[in-house]
Amino acid sequence: MFYNHIFNNKIINSEDNLYKNIISYGVKKKSTNYVKLRLEKSDLFLVKNLKKFELEVYLDCIYSIVPYKCNILKRNTFNIFMLDVITSYRGWRHSRGLPVRGQRTWTNAWSCYKSNWVLRNFKIMCSKKNYGNVPIRDARVAGLAEYVNLTWKQQWEVEWLAAKNSRLIFKGNINTIKIDIHAMANYQVMHPLKLKNLSKKQKQSFKKNYFSLGFDPGFTKPLLAELYNLNEENNTGLLSSSLIMKDGRSSKKNAPKKKAEVNKKIKKKKKSVWD
Repeated sequence: MFYNHIFNNKIINSEDNLYKNIISYGVKKKSTNYVKLRLEKSDLFLVKNLKKFELEVYLDCIYSIVPYKCNILKRNTFNIFMLDVITSYRGWRHSRGLPVRGQRTWTNAWSCYKSNWVLRNFKIMCSKKNYGNVPIRDARVAGLAEYVNLTWKQQWEVEWLAAKNSRLIFKGNINTIKIDIHAMANYQVMHPLKLKNLSKKQKQSFKKNYFSLGFDPGFTKPLLAELYNLNEENNTGLLSSSLIMKDGRSSKKNAPKKKAEVNKKIKKKKKSVWD
């Protein structure tokens, strides 16, 4: 009779008592006491025994706590996602599983890191949906690169167009183009207007075939698909072999320093007068 009513994403069962239908995620002792004072009914009173006007009062009372067809758990997760979208500090803490509300990190930081997986699981799910069966670390770097590239296109369009133009008029072989996704993910982008302000020594160290800006949105998906053989067409005209996913300085093994050969000076004995 009352199965069409939903409270906190849970169907109200007419065979249960009044307060068993209320107790769920986010609705605990305080809310049940409020309903008891409002209805003046015992804990064992069943929903099906309510009269019509009592049922209307009961539904109005519980819907004042949680709106109709709403789930507090989903609302909390949505708030966490919005904290990350607006790039707030709390969202940054959620994304790394750290304490968010000023708790001490000396004792409970590791426990939070193991339990706070709401935002991280959402990002992993989105990356698998977008990139397919790609390692999470590479998908994360690609996602950050896409975010930075799109941000520059929307806010600093002149620099973004200058970087794109320099890539299109590149006179060398296409196979020599290197796409530095790692630098894009770390916000270390380079565009021609910034290159003019560099010193001579900085310009010499900068390689002209390295590009970290000026790509169309979605350029990482076909590149990663080709890199991991996911059977997707490469519409960008670029090769997956030109991707730079990691910092080259960390991958290089520090070669042992060559020990300079010490020229041992042979001490010449002074000749005595008698020799």
